[in-house]
Amino acid sequence: MTDGLDDARRLAALADSGLLDSPPEAAFDRITRLVAEVLHVPVALFTLVTEDRQVFKSAVGVGYVRETPLSHSFCRHVVDTGAPLEVVDARLHPRVRANPAITDFGIVSYLGMPLTTASGERLGALCAIDHEPRQWTGRDHGVLEDLAGAAMAEVELRRANRRVAAAAAELHFAATHDPLTRLGNRRALLGDLGQLLAERRPVTFALLDLQGVRGFNDAHGHVAGDALLSRLADRLDAAMVGHGQVYRLGGVQLCALIPAVGTAAARVVAVGAGALDERGESYAVLCRAVTVELPREAVNVAATLRLADARLARYGHVAAAGG
Repeated sequence: MTDGLDDARRLAALADSGLLDSPPEAAFDRITRLVAEVLHVPVALFTLVTEDRQVFKSAVGVGYVRETPLSHSFCRHVVDTGAPLEVVDARLHPRVRANPAITDFGIVSYLGMPLTTASGERLGALCAIDHEPRQWTGRDHGVLEDLAGAAMAEVELRRANRRVAAAAAELHFAATHDPLTRLGNRRALLGDLGQLLAERRPVTFALLDLQGVRGFNDAHGHVAGDALLSRLADRLDAAMVGHGQVYRLGGVQLCALIPAVGTAAARVVAVGAGALDERGESYAVLCRAVTVELPREAVNVAATLRLADARLARYGHVAAAGG
């Protein structure tokens, strides 16, 4: 269990819920409507309590008010203690009788249940409010507790779904990106290239072969070589922003899909190749670039890579043209 409005874990869980300052949603509006209808109260609130305000994720009976400062909050006491709060007449209750919400909003009787995550963080409260003194019954407590549980079941389901989606996105990224350069990998390239060819959109495939990296590895070691390749990949990616998608085909070969042909594509390739040239005191890395215009020069993935391989061969370097 967490304690206190300022508890760091509680505030982190509240932020992680995605509920704060989000628009009204039917799932939670049904809960507050049920509170109002079943308990016969004019006001029902699903509140989220931060360190300085209470926010109404869903509300019945308060017009357009969607948040108040904590000075007007009864729900803060529910969050602070982690226990239900029953107020028969707020004007006489020692904990809340000085609360300005009594005069500003006409709150007289109040029943609130904590909204608690499965790991024990209290996000806020589900509450029923009346403008007259009221003796709350055991049934009232039971109904509100059940509806608070239903509300939190929805919150937990959403959190679980977000985590599953995030994990799936991470797996997809790992499957389609090179772990060293963080560029799209060969699998991503083949998929994107195949789709572009199927759609017969004019595009240029550029194969960029780095010369000098293997010699750099021999002289400085593979750790330094990996850092060099990663740095060059970053430069290429930055140079191609808005002009094309960059991939690591494998080894010391990078490539790009450029949504242009002819002179426009040639200018982009020249900028990209220039970003890959690097010279140091004891090394020089140069880029040799070849292009294939699609779909004019190749109609499938294998043909595209074979043609790029043949054009690169004039430099004495053979691309891994499989696929």
